[in-house]
Amino acid sequence: MRLLLTGCALFALSLPVMAGPAVAPSSQIETDLLPASLLQISETEAFSRYVFLVDKEQRKLSVFERNGELIQKITEYPADIGKMGGNKTKRDDHKTPEGIYFLQERLSQPKIPFSLYGALAFTTNYPNLFDKRENKTGSGIWLHAIPDSVPLTRGSRGCVVVRNDVIKKLADYIKLGETPILIFDHVNYVSKSEHDKRRQDLSRFVESWRQAWENQDIEKYQTFYDEGFKAPGFNYKSWMSHKKNLKSKYEYIKVHLSQPYIVQHNDQLLVKTLQRYESDKHVDYGVKTIYALKSGDTYKIIREEWAPFSQQEVAAAIARENSMTASSQKTQ
Repeated sequence: MRLLLTGCALFALSLPVMAGPAVAPSSQIETDLLPASLLQISETEAFSRYVFLVDKEQRKLSVFERNGELIQKITEYPADIGKMGGNKTKRDDHKTPEGIYFLQERLSQPKIPFSLYGALAFTTNYPNLFDKRENKTGSGIWLHAIPDSVPLTRGSRGCVVVRNDVIKKLADYIKLGETPILIFDHVNYVSKSEHDKRRQDLSRFVESWRQAWENQDIEKYQTFYDEGFKAPGFNYKSWMSHKKNLKSKYEYIKVHLSQPYIVQHNDQLLVKTLQRYESDKHVDYGVKTIYALKSGDTYKIIREEWAPFSQQEVAAAIARENSMTASSQKTQ
């Protein structure tokens, strides 16, 4: 309960990138324009088919859905944000952070007081990996509601706030641990052709990394990594030594990936995919998450994470991706 007493809603107690062509102003957004940073919502059922985008300038929360290979906005609601403008950098600055976050835990009464958080609240993973690299501090950044008697313009301590009836609707779109909430000072939109180009460029980046890994081309493989790279139990130097050691042990490796999530926030890139790793001595199935930062005209990986996952679901997702790729090549 101590965390609740420092949560953002208590402000009520003291009420007072990849370069590309110019993006369309929000006032000119049409249905055929797409958010520049939401490049691909994976068709893999293990992940969420919905993504939340928060535009702080417009004070709106939008829900985007994967519909086949398309991305489309399905609803939009007014939202409140931190009382102070700008990007959150430290504890108690009353600013809403900007970045790539995931909704983690669902809270309701009696764990949270209705008078402060409404019927529901969803925690986020602020500070995320990118935030920690920048030494940002603070915690308790949530998506939550407020009672109808409280103005939606009062300003929070940093949380994203919606009406009580809205949070109940949003709950239907949330898959805990998987649904992203991307928070921007301003959401930029681009044409479908430009959106496709950006998505294809990053898809090629991921595929080139996969091929270098599978071919055990260590010289090329290491060009994808930042020298400050870290993974659980590894830094850049020990990671490359580990890969060289595996190359000497395995006659071959095969790396299969499902269609990934691809999301950006300014210079930040997050790619999430299901992975099947195979060698002449070992096979495993899991979820791979890649974090990267823009470096010149490309990206450098700063961290990788892997967690075991259902063999059946990974195999099915990869088979679907292979089928889609083969079908696409036939139509070209």
